[in-house]
Amino acid sequence: MKIGTACVEITPPLGCLMDGFESRTSGATGVHDPLHARVLSAEGDDGTTVAMVVAELLQIDPGVQALVAEQVLRSTGIPRERLQLIGTHTHSGPIALPGSELEQTLADRISAAVSEACGSRQEASIAVGVGTVTGIGANRRPGGGPLDDRVTVVRFDTADGRTLATLVNYGCHPTTLGPNNTLYSADYPGVLCREVETAIGGLAVFTTGPQGDVNPGGYSPEGSMVGVVVPWRTFESAERYGRALAETALRVHRALRPAPAGRVWAAAEVIELARKPLPAPTEARQAADLAIAAASSVQAANLSADATYHALVAAAYADLVAGQATAPDRDGPVRVRISGLGFGPFTHVGVQGELFVALGQRIRAALGDGTTCIAALCDGTVGYIPTADAFEQGGYEPNASVLRSGEGERLAAAVIDLIQRAGRVAPADDYGRLSGGAG
Repeated sequence: MKIGTACVEITPPLGCLMDGFESRTSGATGVHDPLHARVLSAEGDDGTTVAMVVAELLQIDPGVQALVAEQVLRSTGIPRERLQLIGTHTHSGPIALPGSELEQTLADRISAAVSEACGSRQEASIAVGVGTVTGIGANRRPGGGPLDDRVTVVRFDTADGRTLATLVNYGCHPTTLGPNNTLYSADYPGVLCREVETAIGGLAVFTTGPQGDVNPGGYSPEGSMVGVVVPWRTFESAERYGRALAETALRVHRALRPAPAGRVWAAAEVIELARKPLPAPTEARQAADLAIAAASSVQAANLSADATYHALVAAAYADLVAGQATAPDRDGPVRVRISGLGFGPFTHVGVQGELFVALGQRIRAALGDGTTCIAALCDGTVGYIPTADAFEQGGYEPNASVLRSGEGERLAAAVIDLIQRAGRVAPADDYGRLSGGAG
């Protein structure tokens, strides 16, 4: 196996609208830390080539994806089905509006980085390990829920034993910083990458695991929706979380014993999931407008903080559903891209949305907990992918989701089937030979 790497800065000019919080409407006012796109490219012994792009953005938007796919195919020969385009899901990056100069700039820089990574490929060995971290993510659902503290670490070494790249995967929203922040930032994943690269060299790549119901500290998503400022959502917290993850990753990295591997593969398909039932567009919009007006009246009357908060949340929910009800594709299926890239014993699954933890655990259990990780926000997003239980309970994520209850479970089954049909799951003895354990 040959591995190539590249990293390019993608920090946009100040003033761009920032992505992630509708309650934040001003443009970026500064740069706390620069944004990057990181690339891993691999070539197998049979000549199969693949590439993984991870950009410090909410997601890689569809327009950027299309431009990158076209340019990468032309410059490297890697087709779309062997390319994963992943956003870390930081809520402190820019919106790349369709047709904008930023959209083209991002695509050009990312495409150039993929070409650079392909051109730098060299013989490499690989090992996979899993550690744990605590004190960062918390399940934010009403009444709590499952949490996955696992940190998957993949170590790529050069032929002479130097660290070439380190991939780290952990499932928690990179939303340490709230809607009051107007500085560009990669959030805690940026800190992690900086710390790992400083400690051992090479390129550090972070992919966000299933995180649909997990965020730092477990703050209320409804609060973020209406602009509530949470005291601990600070740059200091992001620094602390990133350092804690880096410590875990480095501990696992030191215990791994890389070995040569020749197998590189890719699998991808688009599946169709059922959209949830929606109210009539006109009635939904009228109801949302009434709810918004009522919330404004409650605010103006200076009633209790609780009354104001609940009125604002109700209005936001009504507006959210009205937006879904008036969307042009409201009566069609939800098309979701799922994919997998294989590097020796390691499988990197990509899901185009914000997968709930329990669904990620189901996928990993079927494909190999020790050799598989899942990247949310891979190739864009269709929004939240909750469990059927979450739909019964209600709350922010099921309301925000465009899916019908039970479709998350169908997606998990489709991912498992895709990877198993490809016949690419690494045998257990390969994992034992090629990896080292760490706690």
